[in-house]
Amino acid sequence: MARLGLLTALFLGFSMSSFATTCPSSSGLGDFVAATYGDRIEFDVLRNGKTIGEHVTTFAVGTDGVRVESRMQLGIDVFFIPVYRFAYESRSRWCDDRLQELEARTSDNGEVSKTTAAIIGNTLQIERDGTIVEGPADLIPTDHWNPRVLARRTVLNTITGRVNAVTIERCSTGSDMIESAAPQGTCYEYAGDLQTRVWYDPVGRWVGLEFEAGDGSAISYVCRACKAKPI
Repeated sequence: MARLGLLTALFLGFSMSSFATTCPSSSGLGDFVAATYGDRIEFDVLRNGKTIGEHVTTFAVGTDGVRVESRMQLGIDVFFIPVYRFAYESRSRWCDDRLQELEARTSDNGEVSKTTAAIIGNTLQIERDGTIVEGPADLIPTDHWNPRVLARRTVLNTITGRVNAVTIERCSTGSDMIESAAPQGTCYEYAGDLQTRVWYDPVGRWVGLEFEAGDGSAISYVCRACKAKPI
């Protein structure tokens, strides 16, 4: 798929603040990431069944913890004329199975916004376009790769910078939007401040996602190379 050169250029200056150089303990999450994802997981992003972009998450496990980087680029054309562009990028570091620092930037049809978060004391301080709010220290962002989020009742929405109240339960019915993902994983449904469905395979690997966009279209993530793994 052709890259969206203009949106990529918007992120050339995007870099995280200086991270701590050591992490006392990250073996639990680090071992999970290494065994479950390796160094990356990739999705095609579909709108009403048509591919419009991609989402790629990469992982690096080291002495400074687990580093995670997610990039998403979407483009919608009408009669070969660009009518909508969306780009998202986030970078985070995890230590002791908890988020330590995060930066996320979004370009929504040219309107750019940024969310940052960092552990300060016993809270996660979140800043979005100059506004600072506090969240619990164990808050998990909406990157979906971490299945521990299924036990949470609040999540950090990295696009809006808000702390969202949610309930996450097993889906009561199947879905027609991600036929390739549903058979190889278990579906969970978000309700509350977020409405979305997400799939995990038996070992907790993220394998699919779907939600309804603001214009009513169906957006789905289909994993490019996911096969069911045994427990």
